Formats: sequence, structure tokens, C-alpha cells
Amino acid sequence: MPEFVFSRKRDGSFQLESCESPDANLVIPSEHEGRPVTSIAENAFSWCYQIRHASIPDTVVSIGEGAFSWCESMEDIVIPDSVRVIEDWAFTGCQSLRSIRLPNGISKIGYCCFQSCTSLTTVELPQSVRQICAESFSECRNLQTIHLPDLLTSIEDNAFSGCESLSRINLPDHLTELDNHVFSGCTSLSDFEISPQHPVFRMNGRFLLNIRENKLIYFAGGRTEKEIIVPDGVEIIAEEAFAGRTYPERINLPDSVKIIESKAFYGCRGLKGIVLPDSITRIDSAAFHSCSALTGIRLPQGLTLVDYSVFYACNTLKSVVLPDSLKIISACAFSGCGSLQTIKIPDKVIYIGDSAFEGCRSLEEIHIPDSVESIGTHVFGSCSSLVSVDLSSGIRSIPFRAFARCESLNRIHLPEGIEEIRNEAFDSCENLQSVNIPETVISIEPDAFSNCRRIRLSVNSGSYALQYAQEERIPYAVK
Repeated sequence: MPEFVFSRKRDGSFQLESCESPDANLVIPSEHEGRPVTSIAENAFSWCYQIRHASIPDTVVSIGEGAFSWCESMEDIVIPDSVRVIEDWAFTGCQSLRSIRLPNGISKIGYCCFQSCTSLTTVELPQSVRQICAESFSECRNLQTIHLPDLLTSIEDNAFSGCESLSRINLPDHLTELDNHVFSGCTSLSDFEISPQHPVFRMNGRFLLNIRENKLIYFAGGRTEKEIIVPDGVEIIAEEAFAGRTYPERINLPDSVKIIESKAFYGCRGLKGIVLPDSITRIDSAAFHSCSALTGIRLPQGLTLVDYSVFYACNTLKSVVLPDSLKIISACAFSGCGSLQTIKIPDKVIYIGDSAFEGCRSLEEIHIPDSVESIGTHVFGSCSSLVSVDLSSGIRSIPFRAFARCESLNRIHLPEGIEEIRNEAFDSCENLQSVNIPETVISIEPDAFSNCRRIRLSVNSGSYALQYAQEERIPYAVK
């Protein structure tokens, strides 16, 4: 027998708090001590793996956060029309739930409400729903059918992300707000039902567009297109618009494009070429992350920033042309580009971020222009083919592991003006033999040259570098 635990509410009704030893066929009582049960508390049945079928009485008006979360054996549940509120995470992880009919009267599908309900194939939404919150149906891999109600106005971030089996969806006329990557990872989604008079959204061939913002939101292409031509007039490529599309080999962008948002082409593993027009003024983080077939790229003139991880793990990228306008190369911008052999850093660059070129195993030489004022940690770490480095005269510090594990490095020019060399800056640079330490250096941390077995420092008489070499027992020669 299940043992229900209740608490009395201010209005005299009861809230169901929890249940000990629930039956496989759970029937929630409609009253307790002669008073109605009107709510189910947060996490009341969370992780109750025994439940297979559940029925909620028509006295209940609210279901709390996580109330049935991770009831992994629950196949179905009856929710009466008396329920007006279903809170966040209410059914998260109900992996055996196959279908759901939501009650007429609820206005919102809560955050992560049905996330990871991996057996869910059909959802019936009432006409009362106005908002679908972030990640409501994310990772519902078998969801095939859902009809969005006529008065729905907004769908938040990742609401349907990872719904791999969803092939068709309607966008009602009242829907004016689609947040970021709502349909990310919906690899079967190829058909949007949109009326011709929709005020915001329109299909142009395979492209879902926001016509108010001239924004390409989603590419609903099949699996055969090798070349994709983005229509004229598009100004913004939205977050994850093409993410995960492995089949296109070439993408043509029109001169109207101004902005490429974060992860727009993330994981396009078949992409070999893309022409970026000079109209582009902004390319956001991870835009081409893991485009592992991309061999060359020319960045648009006028671009001032290469953002975080833009070309991370593009491991066949051999050539990059940076614009003269560039000022900042952000962290991890080209990290893991193992085939990159040469790159010319423009004369206006002032900063190169952490790990910007880490793991560029084919890079043989690098010249950092005098405009550069600062470089980040690990900036050229594990560039195992790097032989020669010329540093900017504007740099004052060589940071932690900046050139660590550059096993082929045998020449580096440290200009006058360098003041400090941080720990492990040159760790395991096994072929580095002679380093001229300028007199301006006033701090070298103890392990700056750790595991540099052939190192010999060239130092000035009476300098800090001489004192350091003597204290750390590093071979040296006085200039």
C-alpha cells in the first residue's frame, strides 16, 4: 500500500508532499481528511522507478517542480483539465513516457518540463498555451508529432533541441519570438508549416527566415545537398543555423551578410570551402568549430576580432588569410588546427589570447608584430613543428606555458622590453639551445625553462638573468 504524506495549505486544502512505496499503478487520492488535494509538491515522486501508470484527480490545480522527474518506468499519466500550472522539470527524464495530453487551461510549458523523455512520440498541446520555455522538449529523440497551438507567442532557447525524429512542425501566426537554437540537432526536420501572411517567419526554399531581422534561423535541408546558396538579403546567420550538417561541402554567402552568430556552422564536418564576403563585420565564438574538412579561409576585410574558438579543431585547415584591420585574436581561436603551416599576423593586432594557436602541430614559424602588447597562456603550446619565433617589442611578459612542448623550437628572439618570464613558459622545449635574455628582464620564475635539457642562457654581467641562471643551476654565458 502506498503511504502518502500531505501538508495542509492555508485555504484548508492539502498538498501531496511525497509517497512511500508507490504502486506500479499510481492513483493519487482526491481528498485527505475530508478536504481536497489541490497540489503536488516539488519532487513528490522524483526517482520513483516503480510507477508505470499514474492518474491525477480533478481536484489538483498545480504540479510542482520535478514532481515526477526521473520516473523512468512511467509509460503514461492522466492529467485532468483542472490543472492550470505545471512547473519546471515536472517530467524530466521520464524515459518510458510515450505520449502526453496536456490539460486545457495551462498557459506555459515549464523549463525542461519534458527534457530527456526519450520514448515520447506524440504531444497534444491545448489551445491555451502561450509560451514554451527553454529546453521543454529537448532531447526527446523519438518525438515525431506536435502541433503548436494557434495563440502561441514564444518558444525559448533549445525548446526542441535534439528532437532527432521530428520531421515537421507548424509555426502559428501569433508566434513572433523564436529564441536561440530552438531546433538545434533536429536532424530530420525538413518541413515548416507557415502561412503566407505570417508577420515574422517565412520559408525561402530550405531556409527558415525571420523577415523582420533579415535573419536566417535554420537550414532545413536534406542529406544530399553538396552546395548551399544562401539567398540574397540575408544579413544575419543565426546561432547554430547550420550546426551539425555534415553533408554540405561548399556554402555560398551573399554580400548582404553582416553577422555570423555563435556556432552557426559548428560541426559541419564535410564543409571544404566557404567564401566570407567583406560585408561581414562580426563572426561570433565557435562559428566554425570542428569544421574538420575546411582547408582554407580568408577572413573579411574590416573584421577586427577573431572570436573565441572560431576555428577550434579545424584540423585540416592549412591556410588562413587574416585581414589588415584585425586587432584581437581571442582565446582558442585556432587551437587544434593541426594542419596549419603558416599564418601572417597583421600589424594592427594588439592581443593574442590564451591557447590561440595551441596544438597547431604543423606551424613552423611565427612572427609577432611590434603592435602586439600581450599574449595569453598556452598561446603556442604543443606547436611541435615550431622552429623559429620572433616576439613583439611591445610584449612585457611571456606567460605560463606560452611555448610549452614546442619540441622543435631552436630559435626565439626575446626583444628588449621583456620584463618577466613565467613558470613553464618554455617547458619541454627539448631543442632550445641558446636564449638571449635581455637586460630588461627582472623576473624569471623557477620552472620557466623546465625540461629544456640543452638550454644555455646568454646573460649580461650583473643582470637579474645572471643571478637567476646561477641560482637555478642553468648553463649560461655572459655577453
